[in-house]
Amino acid sequence: MKEILYNKSEAVAALNRVEGFNPVELARTISKENQEDQLYLDVKYRKLWFRLVHPLGKIISHIVSYTENMALVEARVYLDKCDEADNYIANSFSQKFRSNDPQFGDKFLEMAETAAIGRALADAGFGVQFADVGEENDPAQVDAGIPIRPQGASVPGDMNMPPQEGMMPDPAGMQNPSNPAPYMGPQNMMGQFYQQAQAGGMMVGQSPSMQAAQSQGMGRQTQNQAPSMQPQQTAPQLLDGNLPVEELVKRMTYEQALQVVIGGNGKFKGKTMGQVATESPGSLDWFVKQYSGSNHLVPAAAKVILDKALPMAG
Repeated sequence: MKEILYNKSEAVAALNRVEGFNPVELARTISKENQEDQLYLDVKYRKLWFRLVHPLGKIISHIVSYTENMALVEARVYLDKCDEADNYIANSFSQKFRSNDPQFGDKFLEMAETAAIGRALADAGFGVQFADVGEENDPAQVDAGIPIRPQGASVPGDMNMPPQEGMMPDPAGMQNPSNPAPYMGPQNMMGQFYQQAQAGGMMVGQSPSMQAAQSQGMGRQTQNQAPSMQPQQTAPQLLDGNLPVEELVKRMTYEQALQVVIGGNGKFKGKTMGQVATESPGSLDWFVKQYSGSNHLVPAAAKVILDKALPMAG
């Protein structure tokens, strides 16, 4: 049996942890011929786990499509029973068909509902812990990849600025958080703000005056002239992720907020808050209100971006 994330990572095991409740003890082993054994947590135990963590939460399912031979069901998970219909933290769809199975063949609607609820709860953090560490990657690419810059290659306008506090080191040169790829998807509110931060080729986190000073310096060097001895503007002050969020919001600039990189093992691991703002702007509110990690730069950056975006949107 492959090692599961729950046993491999203490951070994963801590997700939705309840004192006195160990979901591993309730998981059962599924054995199939010519396949490795797998641990599986039944949906009834995922529901129990969810109720222990969120006693006031709710799970809503509804039929999207139904015929005499097929059912398509959506399930949504809410942290509070009073939440609006669109204020769910996770959702999932499941489609089942009638079969010749004498016991469950005509229960395709119930099976579709159970599967949708189980997947939605896994997305909410009640079951994903049991994923195999070595399970296969996505069969198809679901979004744009990160451009790879060859080692040693220069990028026009790039500056050797020290990394912002909270950014993850990138020894392999696989990504450059200070110069994320421009958003090429459909135009939306946050996408426009993100592009404004890079207007005229300006890097995120680089002021126009810094860019102009750099461009002039490059021009002088191409003419074999000595670099200017005039004082250069310094990089923005590094921020300590251990400071309270309120204090960081006061000190953090909009450009710095866009550059903060998300750590951990979640959906946005390794992405900048600027990328989150363009790809999933609705997630910014989650980072402000529900993020529980130790790096306070993350919720502070989300709040700084929202504080700038919302007045402009109004």
